[in-house]
Amino acid sequence: AENINDVFAENEVDGIYLNFSDPWPKDRHAKRRLTSRQFFARYEKLLKPEGRYEKLLKPEGKIQFKTDNSALFDFSLEEVEATNFKANEVSYDLHNSEWNEGNVMTEYEERFSAKGNPIKRVVFVRR
Repeated sequence: AENINDVFAENEVDGIYLNFSDPWPKDRHAKRRLTSRQFFARYEKLLKPEGRYEKLLKPEGKIQFKTDNSALFDFSLEEVEATNFKANEVSYDLHNSEWNEGNVMTEYEERFSAKGNPIKRVVFVRR
């Protein structure tokens, strides 16, 4: 993921899905979290911008993030404040929220849900 800008061209990506990323729980590893400000800066270059005409055809590039890890989710909501993105559609219990319709469950999501862990989800969009 550190080299994602070497793989995709600028403005090439419509959306990014971060599903159950490694939480990197130690504070000294915070910059490795896929929702750190360092990664948001990388994503910003890849995601298609919202333009006057593009918005009519498709929405601006978005980042959807899902996790069962509360500490990582809270970190992500705090970290985004230092970026050019903002948090939309924030849910601390996706499966019991208005944003669950159309949700595609991943293998990890099924596993963690079966254990009774609420799934957290947020969609990040440009400010």
